[in-house]
Amino acid sequence: MTETAFQKLREENPWPNPEGIRAWDYSLGGGGRELIDEIIRTDKPKFMLEIGCFLGASAKRWMNVSEELKIVGVDPWSDWLIDQCKKYVGRPNLTRAYPDIKVQEQFASDIETQGPFATAMANLKGYEQRFVPYRAYSPEALPSLKEKGFEPDLIYIDSTKKPDDLDVCIELWPNARITGDDWHWNRTKGYPMRQTVNAFAEKHGFKVEADWATWVLTRP
Repeated sequence: MTETAFQKLREENPWPNPEGIRAWDYSLGGGGRELIDEIIRTDKPKFMLEIGCFLGASAKRWMNVSEELKIVGVDPWSDWLIDQCKKYVGRPNLTRAYPDIKVQEQFASDIETQGPFATAMANLKGYEQRFVPYRAYSPEALPSLKEKGFEPDLIYIDSTKKPDDLDVCIELWPNARITGDDWHWNRTKGYPMRQTVNAFAEKHGFKVEADWATWVLTRP
């Protein structure tokens, strides 16, 4: 049923025309994604839900780990990302990816002129059969995926630092493996995502494993 739902979602959510669009393979991930790689290799999930996709670098990574994996990516790809990407110019994360300041400026310029969505899809070119771009806000959009018959084996959350996505995901897909990003985000505020995940794990009886920015929930 999930395969049928996935193919239907592909039909309903077409990709933009990639002609003339420059791809940028850039990720904000703060490390530890090897934990997700290992889950994909060991558990062999067939379908994954990624909440918060940015430019698609992490989704590309997951699909490169397994040629069998198919992903529905939920993200509005809103124009808010344009100003956000401009702020990365000259800052360490973008500097490490693209040391040349002119390249960084071109990155920000392309995000503005091409748009975040078209740029992300250009980065994921070649994966059209395995990635569905579901342009919407989470968690509001998640029940509609359930209604359409989509049942992910693995969920990766990289969006807000609030418990909403976790609460909705476990309600809709109680058997899915839940993982995510931002474990080490914002030390000055007491690591909000860390607090959210730990509270959720305690409530539902999960064990938490974390490595740098990445966290994974496991049932004892």
